[in-house]
Amino acid sequence: MTYQTATPPRVSARHSKSALTLAILASLAATQVSAQDSADEPRKSRSRLIEEVVVTATKRAENVQDIPVSVSAFSGDMLSAMGVDDPTDLQAVTPGLTYNSATGFSIIYLRGVGSDAFLMADPSVATYIDGIYYPFASGLAQSFGKVERIEVLKGPQGTLFGRNTTGGAISITSETPDFEEVYGSVDASYGSFNSKKVAGLINTPVTDWFATSLALFYNESGQYYTFDPESTQQNMDVERAAGGRLKLKFAYEDYDLLLAAVKIRQSGYNTTLAGNTRASDQTIAAGGESQPRDYTISVDSPLNFDIDSEVVFGEVNAYFDSLDVKLLASHQTLENFGQSDFDGTNASIVAFEAPLFADVKTAELQFISNEGSWGSDWLEWIGGFYFIDSTAGLLPRFGAAGGGQGNVGPVPIGDLLGEPGQQLPVPALTGVALNLQGILDTDSWAAFFQTTFTINDWTELTVGGRYQYEERYVVASSTGIENADGSTTPLFDWANDGEGIRDVESENFSPKVAVNLRPLDDLLVFFSWQKGFKSGTFNTINITDDIDYAEEENVESYELGAKYTSPSGNLVLNTAVFYTELENIQVQFSSLEAGGTVTFDNAGAGRIQGIDFDSRLILLPSLTDDLVLTLSGAYLDAVYTDYRDGLGFDEDTGAYQDGQDFTGNRMVRTPEYTATLALSKTLMFDPGPLELTVDGYYNSGYAYLPQNTVFLEEEYHLINARASFWIEEWDFRMTASVKNLGDTTYAYSQFPNDYGRLEALAPPRNYSFAVQWNF
Repeated sequence: MTYQTATPPRVSARHSKSALTLAILASLAATQVSAQDSADEPRKSRSRLIEEVVVTATKRAENVQDIPVSVSAFSGDMLSAMGVDDPTDLQAVTPGLTYNSATGFSIIYLRGVGSDAFLMADPSVATYIDGIYYPFASGLAQSFGKVERIEVLKGPQGTLFGRNTTGGAISITSETPDFEEVYGSVDASYGSFNSKKVAGLINTPVTDWFATSLALFYNESGQYYTFDPESTQQNMDVERAAGGRLKLKFAYEDYDLLLAAVKIRQSGYNTTLAGNTRASDQTIAAGGESQPRDYTISVDSPLNFDIDSEVVFGEVNAYFDSLDVKLLASHQTLENFGQSDFDGTNASIVAFEAPLFADVKTAELQFISNEGSWGSDWLEWIGGFYFIDSTAGLLPRFGAAGGGQGNVGPVPIGDLLGEPGQQLPVPALTGVALNLQGILDTDSWAAFFQTTFTINDWTELTVGGRYQYEERYVVASSTGIENADGSTTPLFDWANDGEGIRDVESENFSPKVAVNLRPLDDLLVFFSWQKGFKSGTFNTINITDDIDYAEEENVESYELGAKYTSPSGNLVLNTAVFYTELENIQVQFSSLEAGGTVTFDNAGAGRIQGIDFDSRLILLPSLTDDLVLTLSGAYLDAVYTDYRDGLGFDEDTGAYQDGQDFTGNRMVRTPEYTATLALSKTLMFDPGPLELTVDGYYNSGYAYLPQNTVFLEEEYHLINARASFWIEEWDFRMTASVKNLGDTTYAYSQFPNDYGRLEALAPPRNYSFAVQWNF
């Protein structure tokens, strides 16, 4: 089955080391199995796990097996077959991907490269939806809604995907209006914890040159957590997410225009519902205590994480004889209101509320060669320009000594008073709330190009690069005391009175060179070298300390990859070995005793080397039909090669410590081994196929802080199972599934701070039943 995306005309076409070793050997053995049936006629599988996916990782519509880029690509049907209905599920099907959340903010690492600097900083793994860059870490873990395909591009993608994609990119493509016929779909599911999901899509061709599509979704779920009887907070909120996407498409001769509007509303706790599972001595002295990892929680402060997001964007395509031109433009607005219990206990120690807003405008102009371009039989190219204008701000309210939401522990003010080491003790203030303000502006533009030369029938050379200029400056950074009448008395105005950097201009050129070889018709081998760049940024949310500046981060990566598809189509095997060096790694550290709610820092350098692979194999095709094995895995050796004067917490007391040497420690949020194994059998009945699938995921564990102690995710396994029956005549599918069959306890996130280890646990064993009707 070929999964062909809607494209404009003329656009050319992962518990141990032995486990991973066995997995790799199994994949290699599968190659021998496939060789036995290489002489057979190509066969057609009814399994949704075997599909040829067309992607746009090179800004052109091409089969994923034909592009010299490491990418995990999934069609909408494949995602459904694998039980992926939320972005956080992607890590279980993508080798080397870690998808976390902290206090509601998404944190993504890919092949060891990522960023936990989620406040006022850019992610290192960029997210694109319909070609539009989404710079917000806030709310990216919301449900997908209806999607056509997802591409996870691994390694630096600076040349074509641009700004700050030092770890990679996740590209989500939704349905595009079609001029041919009216069609649509309805999806609904019900599951554990009173979980309900509904999604719908309708495509309507109005004329032969105008069509519309409308996609809607609504998700609602109760909590798998319960509040302890002693908890001050007792009312459990329902998690809700709802949204819609309207697209209008116009076409006239060699031009087409797409206009779209997206609105998403999300409310609930998200991962702000996090209990303190290892309280520090400071927390215990203040009356707090550690909580068990059993889905019960006790907090004293209000919790919530609400998001309102609106996006309007447009795409214009013009198809000329010698080139194609594409223009993309967007305007994005975000309002996010979050409340969290900063100490994660029922004691009134620290609480935090944080209204966040963002206003972002982007534009991208692309020039793409086509079949009529000069030298098109040996030359393919793309070039263009990119622009972003962003204003983002955080206006937190911080409870101090009972003011507003709770008390605050010792705050270091010695440097400010000229008496180093002096602390502001808890009894000194009663009923005080601090109002903070931080606003950051970013203006950036870039020019990029990439050219592929065909040297002979089996050799290609790709050369590319991207020049970027950026100015980032602090608009506001201040601390004040909230008065009884709601007004604020200023304490510190860091933006105007501080001595730190306020405005930074940077420029960078990131090159790429790749050699692509086809020694066999079914085998693609590629070697690439490229550099990546992530802009420097400011931490503007400070209490008693000046503005932090995180210097720009640089990445240099080498990769040797191979993609193989057997002549019969029974085996697909993709693998890559890679080596990456990083300089000035941007790090976020949360500690009030360090002078603010968060502190930005730079690790000197890091090194990552590893291998990943993914494979799909039709087993025993001569004995049984549609028995499909999917196997993927990753090994990552990621260490800090230079990280002195780092920030952390005492292993015994939990007290803040600076000046630590983390050189030689493993890099954060990067498991050494990950592996996924799935077995699917499709049984044919008169009404249609019954698809039975069991899959397992292994994660060897990782650290949340560079100190590599206390704040750890231990190794864990997950097992899921699904049964899906499709009535072909009605195009109606029913699916029953169970996730986390072994009832494994593991965390969605950890948020380390002065008060301990705040953990938001992932769901226990849960069940669901879903239906889908396509019409």
